[in-house]
Amino acid sequence: MLLDKYYYPPVNFYSVWFSELVLRFLRSNGKKVDSSDTILDIGCGLGNHCFSLLEYSRKELYGFDISKETIDLLNTFGKRVVFRNVDICKDDITELKNKFSIIFSSDVYEHVDDPQVMLDNVYAMLRPGGVVSITFPNLDNHGHNQLTSIKEFTDKLDKTGFKDYKIIIVEGLSFPYKVFTELYEVFQNLSDKMYGIKRNANRMPESDEFHEMYAFKKINKIKNKTLLVRFINLCYDIMKRICRLSSIYTTVPDGEGIKNKRFLFFSRK
Repeated sequence: MLLDKYYYPPVNFYSVWFSELVLRFLRSNGKKVDSSDTILDIGCGLGNHCFSLLEYSRKELYGFDISKETIDLLNTFGKRVVFRNVDICKDDITELKNKFSIIFSSDVYEHVDDPQVMLDNVYAMLRPGGVVSITFPNLDNHGHNQLTSIKEFTDKLDKTGFKDYKIIIVEGLSFPYKVFTELYEVFQNLSDKMYGIKRNANRMPESDEFHEMYAFKKINKIKNKTLLVRFINLCYDIMKRICRLSSIYTTVPDGEGIKNKRFLFFSRK
């Protein structure tokens, strides 16, 4: 089945550099994804990062999200990823303790009900020797867990039990990503007009309302158009591979502050 092979049409270019950012940070810290890994994406949304990981030979791949509607949609695209409706701060994760060798998460930390509980549960679900890579923005009016200092974050890490961790602050896309982002926006706008899809840029995925979001609507519109799906996946794959030739973000020098920047966190249990 075409969609089982290609998973689903990736409809947001930003999923490329979020996924590649996490993967690059794993590799830069000595962790390469291989066939023995059991992987979890916390706050998987519409599965963009899981899609990027499908090309790797891995043992198990899980995606957790608080939106049941989103999980129901993702589970219509075959069973190559185990998608579950899980709230990382509220649901019981006892059965998942020491299960995963890699846990990653993009743009979730700033939205969760309790960041300390999220970090505690991440630590509990990691098996000994497992690694975690998390990225999140520290932007005004984006989520409700903005940080005033790096120490505010490291205090939570220390309380959880993380010892061997690395944090860098980054900002701004590198030139290749800026170019491809602009090109992708052009094609996105054309296809939006073709299928009558309107964006709602102000809605944040902090509730079980993904059916109102742009990407959810678009996937439902085009998922049965097999030729279009094939073309989108081809373009997505080409862009992803080209973008791997360069860095993704520019690193912020020490002392320049953390406001309106992005955190990258890596640790080994």
